[in-house]
Amino acid sequence: MDEVSNRIIGARIRDNLSGKEFDTYAKVVVNAAGPFCDSVRKMADKESQPMICPSSGVHIVLPDYYSPEGMGLIVPKTKDGRVVFMLPWLGRTVAGTTDSNTSIIMLPEPHEDEIQFILDAISDYLNVKVRRTDVLSAWSGIRPLAVDPKAKNTESISRDHVVCEDHPGLVTITGGKWTTYRSMAEDAVDAAIKSGKLSPTNECLTNNLHLSGSEDWDPASFTVLAQQYVRMKRTHSGKVVPGVMDTAVAKHLSHAYGTMADRVTAIAQDEHLGKRLAHGYPFLEAEVAYCARNEYCESSVDFIARRSRLAFLDTDAASRALPRIIEILATEHNWDRTRKKKELQKAKEFLETFKSSRNAQFYDGKHKYWIFWELDFFNSHNQ
Repeated sequence: MDEVSNRIIGARIRDNLSGKEFDTYAKVVVNAAGPFCDSVRKMADKESQPMICPSSGVHIVLPDYYSPEGMGLIVPKTKDGRVVFMLPWLGRTVAGTTDSNTSIIMLPEPHEDEIQFILDAISDYLNVKVRRTDVLSAWSGIRPLAVDPKAKNTESISRDHVVCEDHPGLVTITGGKWTTYRSMAEDAVDAAIKSGKLSPTNECLTNNLHLSGSEDWDPASFTVLAQQYVRMKRTHSGKVVPGVMDTAVAKHLSHAYGTMADRVTAIAQDEHLGKRLAHGYPFLEAEVAYCARNEYCESSVDFIARRSRLAFLDTDAASRALPRIIEILATEHNWDRTRKKKELQKAKEFLETFKSSRNAQFYDGKHKYWIFWELDFFNSHNQ
């Protein structure tokens, strides 16, 4: 902050990979920290009024047979007035959602009663019982519902986004939804231009901007991948054997990477990284290498949560895939043994916030216990 003008002129940055901190300067700082935006605003002004009303949203993932043939279900208003849906998603079924007040923490966890609410709600509309043991993954996210700091009452809480500059040089954008991210970005940049008296050479281009890999993509392009490539892979003994570039894998790569998919398939073929990372899922070892080289994938959590969706689709499958994912990332980034051990620990801590049927908290009326401790004990004594 400039002491003369009382304007924000930059920020102190920490590189979480190296731990180094440094100062950087700018005419305008955009605060797009989601549920943490109030914390950033209070750095500039301790008296800032909150803009965030955090809401917990829990979702669960079930097997594909709960949404057969691409069919889904949405109930706009349940008996207690909530919205419940069940939709096909990446070969599985995603169901939700809850909407309740919550505190703001880095790694929120779903409560067992929230998971049970979703199971009970969708069971009301199906002819079959949806079992807790069917839950492949369950997670909680924080919706940063926005409150306009200039509003006179709390009725202004909204799922729309809010842009404001309540401290000179600090533009805050919060609220909104994933589906409106481009509109949000445009409004934030327009506010930054105004705040910093900037002179851009052109207007916003986002309306016509293509995502990487989307230009000239065709829904049938997965056929070409299946025709032209082979998934070469190493067996446990180290022998290199060919594997078919089957339809499920080809479709996944085409939909995930668009016209960049042939780069992934080339790695799978030429570098013998054609094995699936997890049984029953189309994610390939080659994707880890590709994401490290081209998508700034710097950690195992990056891959299982953001470059792929394996953690959200199947927590246990993600856990089993971790050692191989870390091994490939270590090769790409020259990690030593200490870094690999740290990566595994961080990823396990992350996955513990997801509640599959394996690490669920079960109640027998008197006791609460975590089923995975018993399973881990059993497995460790039967190897």
